[in-house]
Amino acid sequence: MSYKTLKKGLLVGFLTVLSSFALIGHADNNWTISKEAQGIQVYVRDIPGSAVQSFKGVITLPDRLVSVLSVIEDTAAYPQLLHKCRKAKSLKKLGNNESYKYLVTDMPWPVKDRDTIVHSVLTQDKVSRQVQINISAAPQHMPKQSGLLRITNMQGRWLLTPKNKGVMVVYEMSVDPGGNIPKWLVNTMAVDMPFNTLSNLRRLVKQSKYQSATRAGIIE
Repeated sequence: MSYKTLKKGLLVGFLTVLSSFALIGHADNNWTISKEAQGIQVYVRDIPGSAVQSFKGVITLPDRLVSVLSVIEDTAAYPQLLHKCRKAKSLKKLGNNESYKYLVTDMPWPVKDRDTIVHSVLTQDKVSRQVQINISAAPQHMPKQSGLLRITNMQGRWLLTPKNKGVMVVYEMSVDPGGNIPKWLVNTMAVDMPFNTLSNLRRLVKQSKYQSATRAGIIE
């Protein structure tokens, strides 16, 4: 390998690392707290070029990691877990850590209800035991449904971090609902969605089926 080629490779590598730090910094900064109540913090952040805000909800629960995870992975419970979710079904599972789900979100009249195909991929850091579930829209995975507007642009994550006698839960999402929705409604949902979802999670996880749950491949 020539010195010129090596130098070019090192420069590309350095820029790649630098851009990664920039992305991480953007992911963790620029949040403004919008609501704090009942042990739940909700943060919002403007998205350049969009009227829609990203949201992030944070709560610490005094429960087992697998108990919390089992609620999040229970598609049948989504109408009780996710704020404004009126329908949910599992479409496909690829092993233990990847899945496709179909969700319908209730919107106030006269706004059309939205549907979403959610692609989820779970990973766990074996040292910290932190679980991350990356979420993205997969709109082509299922034909469009009559009377519903398909969400095509969505990305987010669940982050479950074991703490002393509990789990810190972060629910973060950036969604473009599409169509013509009043800005006030979209940004109200940016607060209500994480707050009510995390409140529901705290209530649901106390059910005995989640308290006694087991999960293959997860280190507690």
